[in-house]
Amino acid sequence: MTRFARWYEERVFNPLMDRALAAPQVSELRRRLLAGARGRVLEVGIGTGLNLPHYPAAVRSLEALVREDALEARVLSRARGTGREVVHVRGDAARAPLVSGCVDTLVCTFVLCSVDDPRAAFAEFARLLAPGGQLLIAEHVRSPRPLERALQRALTPLHRHWACGCRLDRDLGAELASRGFELESLSPPPDGVLPFPARELLCGVARLR
Repeated sequence: MTRFARWYEERVFNPLMDRALAAPQVSELRRRLLAGARGRVLEVGIGTGLNLPHYPAAVRSLEALVREDALEARVLSRARGTGREVVHVRGDAARAPLVSGCVDTLVCTFVLCSVDDPRAAFAEFARLLAPGGQLLIAEHVRSPRPLERALQRALTPLHRHWACGCRLDRDLGAELASRGFELESLSPPPDGVLPFPARELLCGVARLR
């Protein structure tokens, strides 16, 4: 990553996303999704820590898997505000330095749009989850509507540049299923959480079949 790209991501893009993803409707989605988190939790790509206020008491420990050498300052600040310790784990979605079957709950919210290989990430999630473990997931995905899907495909090359690698046209549902997961969608389904072209959501609890 160039110096300018790092500056842009840290000083421009991240603050903009922090504000957009802290909107009331997104916070409500987080609250509903994370209510069932339990045991040893690994959050993939914790970002600025917007999930932290929504973790319930059933969470025994919380680790954050990030590519950076340290957690972002806002993560540490929000952790202090909730009185919860967050353990830094350096790695990425496809390669976590943890033993197999050690995680009770994996959390992945608004991060897989920008990982290099979502299918490899889901394979790694399957490796990490303990028997009976769960993946709590909320991601924007490609639209099932042909016109919207065509627009997403057309917008993605430009969108990836200004949105730090975010793709609008990924079929994460198919890739999740191909790695042996079965998704129980959040009910009732969230509506109007994000605007087009990112309004179609894959959201719920996924478990290995």
